[in-house]
Amino acid sequence: MVLPAVVLLAASAAMAAETPVPPAPDTPVLKHADVAFMYASTPEAYKAYGATFVAWGGAETAEKVKAHHDLGIRCTGSMWCLTAGAKELYEDEKLRDAVAKDIEGKPVAVPWLFDHTYKDMKSYFGCTNHPAFCAHSERKVREAMAGGADGLHIDDHLGVAQAATAFGGGLCDYCIAAFREYLKKHATPEQLAKAGVSDLEKFDYRDLIRKDAKTRSEYMKVRRTIPLMDLFDRFHLEAAAEFVNHLRDVGRQAAGHPILLSANAWLVDQRHAVVAKHLTHVVCEVEFNAAKGPAGAEHALGSFRAARERGLPLAATASGWDWAYVKANNTEDLARYWIAFTYAHGQWFMAPHPKKQWCFTDKLGTHWYEAPTEAYAPLYQFIRKNAEWFDGFEAADVGAITAPPNVVCVARRKGASGPIVLHLVNRDYDAEAKRMRPMKNVSLTGLSTLGGRARLLSYDAEPQDLKTWTEGGATEIKLPELRLWSLVVIENAPSSPRRVFDKLGG
Repeated sequence: MVLPAVVLLAASAAMAAETPVPPAPDTPVLKHADVAFMYASTPEAYKAYGATFVAWGGAETAEKVKAHHDLGIRCTGSMWCLTAGAKELYEDEKLRDAVAKDIEGKPVAVPWLFDHTYKDMKSYFGCTNHPAFCAHSERKVREAMAGGADGLHIDDHLGVAQAATAFGGGLCDYCIAAFREYLKKHATPEQLAKAGVSDLEKFDYRDLIRKDAKTRSEYMKVRRTIPLMDLFDRFHLEAAAEFVNHLRDVGRQAAGHPILLSANAWLVDQRHAVVAKHLTHVVCEVEFNAAKGPAGAEHALGSFRAARERGLPLAATASGWDWAYVKANNTEDLARYWIAFTYAHGQWFMAPHPKKQWCFTDKLGTHWYEAPTEAYAPLYQFIRKNAEWFDGFEAADVGAITAPPNVVCVARRKGASGPIVLHLVNRDYDAEAKRMRPMKNVSLTGLSTLGGRARLLSYDAEPQDLKTWTEGGATEIKLPELRLWSLVVIENAPSSPRRVFDKLGG
């Protein structure tokens, strides 16, 4: 259910009437009630959503930084380690040499940028071990941070490591020379002897590869069997992570102050996890498997868990494929489910962009979804309005709680004995009608932890008190209705050491 436009505008006006306070430098990267935008947008959009952070660039000048700070919004600059882009490659001979190369010395094109060409030039992976591409990347960081933004976001942070570990690249002269130095520090004499390396000073890894593969196609079939390949992959990934750390230093110097650092890192992939030690937070796409309906969101739990284990806040959006599905099928209720599901699990779902939410399919390539503000802003207004029941609450052990099978129930608590908030998200999705089926008389049962005053907060309804019944040490709470997302706030609840039962394991 979407709130009427008049309600949306009224809430937006109330927010606009407040004077936001620019965040202090020691403010946490993200509080649980923060609202992040992926890309920069308009003041009107920021106010409609209650934005507090812009995570993926858009504040490259001092004027843009000031405009965001005046709205109480932290902002970032952004750069790309993936490629210099087809146009710059076409125009710059040095950058054309500074690309990922395969065993034949040929450049490796970025597969998902098949539609990003200039004249006859494709978009080739940049080589983050090549001085020319490193200089190009440093220049892009200085440009992105020249206005003094709060943070730097690095997209496709793996650089040439992406081409090396998945597409047969990473074999240019600079990569080979750097790998030789890496082996001097990390390879054991036994590993080198087993690979037949007698003189490391003259060793060229390509010579070893060519014994089994002369072409990229052959190499990709046998690469896992080639000696020293595990070290070769590890070298590339560690080099990429150290380059990200180097770019943070470049960004800090350009900005003139300490900065936040994020990367588009899919932490469930161990290749992406190497960079985590250098980051203050993660900003990335997460697979919600839109075609599977709400059940597809279970896939996102792995990303949430990986970020939590590393102590990194995760500002997520759905994948380009997911957003393409929403655009093609008009499944706004499904996207609203992703928002609620993500916040329920203690992470952040970036506001769907009113003008340029990235979409991708193999047929259409990159295209954009203009996400209607009236469809999504009410959820974020609900979060901002109820910040006291988000900020400071963490996943909690509150004893076993049972809920209906089609209800995601996640318990969060403030401190060891403070109030409890149960996030209830309806996953009973009618795929044909493209909406959640409202659920009546939703019953929650649990141990005495549920005792205390209970209130129901819903993003699309007025707050109301709930009745609780306790019998034999167990408590029942009944919700009159659950449409998409509601919070059950339990104050004065007793403590319990036992872990919450979450139907989706989050």
